Amino acid sequence: MTFTELDSIAANLIDGQWRPGSGTATIEVYDPATGSRIAEVAPASIADADAAVAAAERAFPEWSARSLSERVGFLYRMRGLLADNTEALARVITSDQGKTLDEARGEVARAMDFLETAIAAPMLYHGENINVTTGLDARRVREPLGVCLAVTPSNFPVMNTVQFSAWALVTGNTLIIKASEQDPIASSAAIRLLQQAGLPAGVLNLVHGRADVVQHLIAHPAVRAVSCITSSPTAKAIYAQAAAAGKRVQANGGAKNPIVVAPDADLDRAAAGIISSSYGMAGQRCLAGSRVVVIGEVYDALMAKLVAGAEQIVVGAGADEGVTMGPVVSAASKERILAALAEAEKLGATILLDGRRVKPTGGAETEAGYFIGPTIVAGLDPREPVERRELFGPVINVHRVDSLDAAIALSNDTEFGNAASIFTTSGAVAAEFERRVRAGNVGVNAFPAPPANVTMGGYGESFYGDSHVCGAAPLDFFTDQKLVVSRW
Repeated sequence: MTFTELDSIAANLIDGQWRPGSGTATIEVYDPATGSRIAEVAPASIADADAAVAAAERAFPEWSARSLSERVGFLYRMRGLLADNTEALARVITSDQGKTLDEARGEVARAMDFLETAIAAPMLYHGENINVTTGLDARRVREPLGVCLAVTPSNFPVMNTVQFSAWALVTGNTLIIKASEQDPIASSAAIRLLQQAGLPAGVLNLVHGRADVVQHLIAHPAVRAVSCITSSPTAKAIYAQAAAAGKRVQANGGAKNPIVVAPDADLDRAAAGIISSSYGMAGQRCLAGSRVVVIGEVYDALMAKLVAGAEQIVVGAGADEGVTMGPVVSAASKERILAALAEAEKLGATILLDGRRVKPTGGAETEAGYFIGPTIVAGLDPREPVERRELFGPVINVHRVDSLDAAIALSNDTEFGNAASIFTTSGAVAAEFERRVRAGNVGVNAFPAPPANVTMGGYGESFYGDSHVCGAAPLDFFTDQKLVVSRW
């Protein structure tokens, strides 16, 4: 499949039909590498949102009545469609979101991983059958919920769209995706491919819009469950609204992920790990390291290696050959990061590596792009609000402490709790860190990005809800469990 006319890709999918929304405030889409407008999206109105829910309601009885193996068959076809169209889809991601082509190809590969995990649902879809007493049996069966809603983020517009679709559909639910307004073309392209698997009308729906559409969909009485990946304030608001209405909800928020470097660490390995974690995808990952805590005398040596390594990163348009870091996703993201760096300087911080001065490859074509180079900030008090906020960009704050206890205390001194890592050659130090750090994903000499078949945790303001989005947890989230007691 080719995606050539970007304007025509990002439509709303309602009841099997692609159509522009009837909302009034057009969503303008910009190429982050050039700052130029590449598409306009007609958003869904409240009436369009209601139509999507009605379509999903109509489709649910027939879809949920299909056998599990038949629903798995659709996912097999979806995976093949993604595999056959990886390059075309990756180029749409790069144009829409800004990440490099290699990162975009990796995103499509991760989307296929989530399909493969959901394809394994029959291995997990076991009930229980218990003989309670003579002639009396009890059995537990799983049933789908009904109409579900997923609100996807801007950093993985394809992967998260496919991830939520795979689990919601294989468990027999129907789904409405509300794509991020920052990069709606990539999500739409992914849905266009998934639809080619032959899904019945109304099983999978896509709407574009802003907060009013999300709030209306959450409040709709037919929507049974809500999934989202977003900033912590938005996740908290979505959780509060959905939970108050008695809906099932999983709301993934932001992060301030620490990386601790112990005195005995392999500094080359630590520096490479920090650079990969903090600057991959221009720092726009929920597991990206953003607070580096160095114990003792290795601080200066590590800083020298970090600066030298980060200076080797090639910043430019993601589609260009040789570029290893693209822009941030939007002009607003860039302005937010620039404002935070200016505030840090006013508070006395030292900018060891200043990404504001970066000159992206591409010359005049990229001058208006949303570029910020790798940035390292030192000497900023961790109690300052600007240090504690999630910037979601290629910026790390570095701190020197005297002990492992102090490093763990600083790692835990955050409202978030998504990820934490340590670099050390000591098993005892690693075990102590693993036990005491308050984070849902912990890395030891590694970046704690879980594969699709392993659960992904989140503490504090990084997650609101009861059931996470990776591993087998979605099976519980997207199904109800019914107990049947029978006597014959």
